[in-house]
Amino acid sequence: MAQNTRYNIELFEPAAPRNTSTAPKIKPNNSRPNLRVVEKPRMTASQVRAQNARALRRIIKIFAVAGICLFFLGIVIYSTLELDEINRDIASIDKSMNIAKSEKVRLDMELDSIISLDKVEDYAANTLGMSKVQDYQVVYVDLSSSDRILMAGGKETDETNVIKSENK
Repeated sequence: MAQNTRYNIELFEPAAPRNTSTAPKIKPNNSRPNLRVVEKPRMTASQVRAQNARALRRIIKIFAVAGICLFFLGIVIYSTLELDEINRDIASIDKSMNIAKSEKVRLDMELDSIISLDKVEDYAANTLGMSKVQDYQVVYVDLSSSDRILMAGGKETDETNVIKSENK
């Protein structure tokens, strides 16, 4: 084994197998190991009743939690069904409302076509023999003078006096 001053080359050579195990070597033994049965101590009647009561309480808790979960699941399903039914009703009412709106537009257009100003003027002129008002046919009434009321018996009063007497 050559010794280099810088490197220890012996570290890289394969080493002979060594037994470095700390576990004791097991000698093959064909005999059976000594096994013994350890019995669990018997419980008294009161311990059995207490254990059964704890098991019963645990079962009741499990069923109660399961029942509550099923109850809430049922509520969620029922709410979803009700919401779906309400949405269908809303959609149906919206459809009816749109139909009614379109019918209103159609009827308004029909009414406008029946009672258009041109048709009214044509009907008044041709069927009823009417004509448009001319300037000379217009009479203006002057209401700037005070109003007088002619009462039975030829009495004439001022309108302000009538209003005062009504308020008394």
